[in-house]
Amino acid sequence: MRLRALLETDALGLRLLGGEEELDRTVRGVMTTDLRDPSRYLSGGELVLTGLAWRREPDDSERFVRILVEAQVAGLAAGEAELGSVPEDLVLACARHRLPLFSVVEDVAFASITEYVVRRVSGERAGDLAAVVDRHRRLMTSGPAGGGPEVVLDLLASDLDLPAWVLSSTGRRIAVPTVAASGGPAAAGPGGAGTVGP
Repeated sequence: MRLRALLETDALGLRLLGGEEELDRTVRGVMTTDLRDPSRYLSGGELVLTGLAWRREPDDSERFVRILVEAQVAGLAAGEAELGSVPEDLVLACARHRLPLFSVVEDVAFASITEYVVRRVSGERAGDLAAVVDRHRRLMTSGPAGGGPEVVLDLLASDLDLPAWVLSSTGRRIAVPTVAASGGPAAAGPGGAGTVGP
């Protein structure tokens, strides 16, 4: 999912405080932390949720944000419950490091945001897995031994809009897709066997 999806529902109680130009970042997971250095638990792409208990003085914000940026997190969502609002020093640190920052209103539980992100990310992964399984099924059921190279070429053309063909070492066409990249029948080129590519 993209960070901008977090702003699609008012129920999450998120308000963007900075990083609008970075909202196309991909969120791969979510982590809640109040550790001063959570880097060992980060693998990149997370939305980090924090209640700001790690912040004892303004300089702490710069250190915390730098750690998150080095870990390549997608964004930061800071709760308002502990301090009443997100401190300006955190807003400025995120702006300096181009880290998208959201505030979370006091009456929204981090668990609600976590559930939303996990549901969206899991749904997208399930869709990707279903597409892989479908391609595998099509390869395995398209005639003897998977239908030969034409089936693979058809999958490349129809699913990825990528025209491809198999050529011999002398340049003779051995296999061509039976469908064009747009999903229709392949255009016949010289020799009637499809178009020669770049």
